[in-house]
Amino acid sequence: MRKSTLIAAAFVVATIMVQPVGCTLSGEEQGNVSQFEGRVNAPDFPGGLEWLNTGRRLSLDELRGKVVMLDFWTYCCINCMHVIPDLKKLEEKYADELVVIGVHSAKFSGEQESGNIRQAILRYEIEHPVVNDNRMEIWRSFGVRAWPTIVVIDPDGKVVGQRSGEGVFEAFDPFIAGMIEHFDSKGKIDRTRLEIELEKEGVAETVFNFPGKVLADGEGGRLFVSDSNNNRIVVLKLEDYSVLDVIGGREIGFEDGAFETALLNHPQGMAVEGDRLYIADTENHAVRLADLKSRRLTTLAGTGSQAQAFNVGGAGKETALNSPWDLELQRGALFIAMAGSHQLWRLDLSSGEVEPHAGSGREARVDDALSRAALAQPSGLASNGSVLYFADSEISSI
Repeated sequence: MRKSTLIAAAFVVATIMVQPVGCTLSGEEQGNVSQFEGRVNAPDFPGGLEWLNTGRRLSLDELRGKVVMLDFWTYCCINCMHVIPDLKKLEEKYADELVVIGVHSAKFSGEQESGNIRQAILRYEIEHPVVNDNRMEIWRSFGVRAWPTIVVIDPDGKVVGQRSGEGVFEAFDPFIAGMIEHFDSKGKIDRTRLEIELEKEGVAETVFNFPGKVLADGEGGRLFVSDSNNNRIVVLKLEDYSVLDVIGGREIGFEDGAFETALLNHPQGMAVEGDRLYIADTENHAVRLADLKSRRLTTLAGTGSQAQAFNVGGAGKETALNSPWDLELQRGALFIAMAGSHQLWRLDLSSGEVEPHAGSGREARVDDALSRAALAQPSGLASNGSVLYFADSEISSI
């Protein structure tokens, strides 16, 4: 058995095969179908839906010859956000053979608006077509049940399978390579690039690009702005808003060093104590420290990669984090809104140890003891010195 076939078999075991109720294949028919070939025609996109990042409506018929991945997502879901970088890696690696289509199936009513989805496309720097599935028609036609879900369609327009959850690149990379090899041997791969019109085309450049958080430092007379999509922190003078300093730059990266050469990746929340500015470096899954006197950036916690296990604390720089979104400094501890693991974490600034503080890791709204409570994507923190308040985004709660 070829290596690619073995990879496909492992993938299919991990997927939910999509086929109509009552549709069965005989043993002979099953033996003639490759693991890379679907068995059921994919339902085409219904009319009347709004498309973004394309300039026109797409159909599955025009995508014959391509490996198609449908990404069922909703823009406020942290798990959906985690999938986007993986999709970008796949799109870059298989630029001529793969087409990704985002199927935006909203969880909340505000997410149904195409204007809001357009802003999310710009904020997340998405460069593939997106269809506004605001009536959940496409969602139902493919039998999707969770965000995020990826559905794979082969170059003949047939559904191969679907998989829910994160870790998309590792799960799909070898399978897509095998599918391309299989259909290429039959002369069925079309490498013509899909022509689309991206939402970012024609958008004027602005000073800030989707700034995520601001922090006012009255004692120091400074205003800190996390200029998230420019991958930098801008330090302003409160008196006249003149620029005092800039930490990082427009380039994405994970580098310590002088402010001019250090690199961040879509930073969000901050906390300040004197000339020590703590930064939630969200897409680097790290907490960074900017020394405003020496003008150097260092890493306090996080490895630069997303944590793959829950509730694993330890030495800060050796412990992987999961989308830290905001920070609050209290009594020698830095509290972290760990949106990706649906928890609050605590970084002891004296020992450098980081560990969960509240939340079991289960995504829900459960009031209980700290270790048993369930949170859902905490994204903002505040404190009066004795009580820690947080915005629990995914369940619209404080």
